Amino acid sequence: MKGKLLPVAGAALVGAMSFPLGLGASAVPTSADARESAGPEQRVADPAGSCHRLVGRQLGGALVETTEFVPAGSALAPIMTKNSPEFCRVSAHISPVAGSKIKIQLWLPSRWNGKFFGYGGGGFEGSYMIANIVLRRPVREGFAAVVTDAGHDLAPDQKWAIGQPEKVTDFGHRANHLGAVVAKAVVTDYYGTPATHGYFHGCSNGGRDALMLAQRYPEDYDAIAVGAPANSFTARMAAFSQMGADFNGAAGQTLVPKLKLLNEAAIASCDADDGVKDGLIGRPNRCRFDPAELLCKSGATEACLSKPEVALARSLYRGTFGRDGKLIMSGFAAGSELGWAPPPAAENMGTAFYRYLMYENPAWSPDSFVLDRDFAAGRKKLGPVLDATDPDLRPFLRRGGKLLMYHGWDDTAIPPGNSLHYYDQVVKTVGKKYAGNVRLFMLPGVSHCGQGKGPDEVDYAAALDRWTQSGVAPDRLIAAKHDNRIAFFSEMPTKVLQTRPACAWPKAARYKGAGSTDDAASFECR
Repeated sequence: MKGKLLPVAGAALVGAMSFPLGLGASAVPTSADARESAGPEQRVADPAGSCHRLVGRQLGGALVETTEFVPAGSALAPIMTKNSPEFCRVSAHISPVAGSKIKIQLWLPSRWNGKFFGYGGGGFEGSYMIANIVLRRPVREGFAAVVTDAGHDLAPDQKWAIGQPEKVTDFGHRANHLGAVVAKAVVTDYYGTPATHGYFHGCSNGGRDALMLAQRYPEDYDAIAVGAPANSFTARMAAFSQMGADFNGAAGQTLVPKLKLLNEAAIASCDADDGVKDGLIGRPNRCRFDPAELLCKSGATEACLSKPEVALARSLYRGTFGRDGKLIMSGFAAGSELGWAPPPAAENMGTAFYRYLMYENPAWSPDSFVLDRDFAAGRKKLGPVLDATDPDLRPFLRRGGKLLMYHGWDDTAIPPGNSLHYYDQVVKTVGKKYAGNVRLFMLPGVSHCGQGKGPDEVDYAAALDRWTQSGVAPDRLIAAKHDNRIAFFSEMPTKVLQTRPACAWPKAARYKGAGSTDDAASFECR
């Protein structure tokens, strides 16, 4: 028996979508002017009974294995605050081909706003194991929501990929597509009516997931938020490996303790370009800082850079190039220097990529890495499955799809130039007819998928919904910096320290010359 829907007084309100540190996008708390009306909310008449009746059903090609009705106010590990919404947790799996088994988890709120949301993963993983963190807030706001395990269990390494090409395909693009297919079927069965709209949101590898959906499966979602995408995946893994080799060299080892010196010099050079000195570089792409300004004078060794250190710093700003002079991966922005020092090579994502996905040899050593050879091999073998670099989004945009990209200028996991390059390619490819359905927002002082010194929490869900409902593309969003990000994700009270407008590229926020520099109202997009 399907759940019967009852109308609930009031409008369905779009809330803040959130991801944990390093895993994806986050958002400011909802407010009256950030929420969009989408018609009356609907409530399931017998949510617990309807939830349990889903067990054993085949929906969208997936088998529903278990369900659990979660009462409001339950504590959900690992954040044990008792503020969860009331929802039906559905665990299902689908095996589209031999060698593939994709786990799917859906949360179905008793009070539904008629829409569903999909979420991407981070690193080499999906978001299945962190559903209790990433789904709590959207489901409280009325969205049905879905995550997958990207086709493999969470593990300390990536041995799951060895001899498993179908699992690599699941990770590459198939898992999130089938997650959307299954989510639509389960939502329709549970509520007795299909979702009016579907949105997807992901950052880092989740941003790559998002672009895969827009490129390969344009019918799956109506609007997509793409954060700091690792879409040129094989190129980023090569650049990770090259960076690890560079920092293991003599110049890299001596540069690490001088990164603070380099960062302070870069900020001093370009901080005021946006009209205010606040430790944030508003337009790093226009910053003309040269690390040679710190070159050691004759006989000096302290508070300065040696010639090899200057050369390495310049190369990190410039990017990773092959022997043919072609750019493999963009460089880092001025102001991001504190995040340059890479993890040990054994922990490098590039090492994991070549060891398990590319060469399928646990004994592969990063010491054997050769940039041109290994980049070319990785792109040939895995680029067709893992790279989401096709700029022709016309099939997605033609049907009214909306693409909202964002990237932190201080990101050192995925260089911001990667998003700028892809955005430019998309705009040129789709032409004026569809370019209005694509937006890019660059966030000063923000690191990978949030964090950093700059305001990093943006209500992307409200922006997607407002854009979809009104047809008016956003030109200005509001970013906020909270005093305690963990508390924010726990839905506990926090203090907003600073707000700043995020402006649609190529505009950027500039101080008006009056008012608090911690208040977005004191800035304009220019």
